Amino acid sequence: MKRYLTFYGMVYYPCGGMGDFIEDFDTKEEAIECIKLKNEKEDGGDFEYYWANVYDTKDRIEVHTQ
Repeated sequence: MKRYLTFYGMVYYPCGGMGDFIEDFDTKEEAIECIKLKNEKEDGGDFEYYWANVYDTKDRIEVHTQ
């Protein structure tokens, strides 16, 4: 497992936990870019209906929230 975990889901229908997991990355920047690309694909770049988080497995904190 890489250091940064990305999670993404619909505001109204979250799967919860690992059900919302997308992918893991070595850098925070890569993780955030993945979320941006997924959101453009799903919602045209608007986070009105979707949420996203990046979790740092080393420091054990959330490092990005949309």
